[in-house]
Amino acid sequence: MAHILILSIGNLLRRDDGVGPAALKLLSEYPKPNVDYVNGGTDGLALIDLISQYKKVTIIDAVNMQMPPGTIKRFKPEEAKIYVKSDSLSTHGFGLAEVLELLMQLGGETEIDIIGIQPKDISLGEGLSDCVRDCLNDIITLIAAQS
Repeated sequence: MAHILILSIGNLLRRDDGVGPAALKLLSEYPKPNVDYVNGGTDGLALIDLISQYKKVTIIDAVNMQMPPGTIKRFKPEEAKIYVKSDSLSTHGFGLAEVLELLMQLGGETEIDIIGIQPKDISLGEGLSDCVRDCLNDIITLIAAQS
């Protein structure tokens, strides 16, 4: 098993919510040694065990940060608490904020970075909006530089 996990979260059938899996697909076309690439889908609770098996995890997800669509923000799990209180961090049911909160309570030693991308449209349908699709290369560059 690799020491580093690049994990996408998102639903390809809800437009911009699929930005994580879209970025992961591009990243996995040029794999790095000692890095695993996993599409975590939308079931946040199932990811807790997976995340705890790695030394370092980078999570890519559509995050409602109340910013302009296509905005990319890198943050740590501790910073997710502000979104937990406002209930806006994830576009999923048991989402990223809840997963991070639970992982912190469990006291794991995994180093976690979150790459959040502000979606424009999470309605039913396939395909990313132009502004979110246009930020894919920036997401790839940011993640490639840190892994």
